[in-house]
Amino acid sequence: MNTAIHFRRVLLAGGALALAACATVPPPPTDALQAADISITNAENDHAADYAPLEMRTAHEKLSAARADSQQSDAQMVMRARPLADEARAEADLASAKAHLAKAEAINLELQKNGNALRNEIQRGSGG
Repeated sequence: MNTAIHFRRVLLAGGALALAACATVPPPPTDALQAADISITNAENDHAADYAPLEMRTAHEKLSAARADSQQSDAQMVMRARPLADEARAEADLASAKAHLAKAEAINLELQKNGNALRNEIQRGSGG
């Protein structure tokens, strides 16, 4: 009988430890939040909102949601923060890429116009 009581106590203690481990709230994903912050700042410096407003708005919204989730006392909510922060970073990086692409296309168009104008000048000068 003594072993049965001892076994129950060990089982109860193990169960209590398992429940306590499940109930602990993980630390907020500060690295992912900081990476998203940096990407959004870089995108803002690239004036990405002028070229990709939807992506920038989505990045800000997801980062805000990630910050809010990371402050919760519910472990599931805190665990949702990292993927949201990663998505915010990806949206900001996409916005930056779109801004760079739009700027490159504008430069390319300007160079084409200048090339055409130069060709026209050469043709007029050579009488052609």
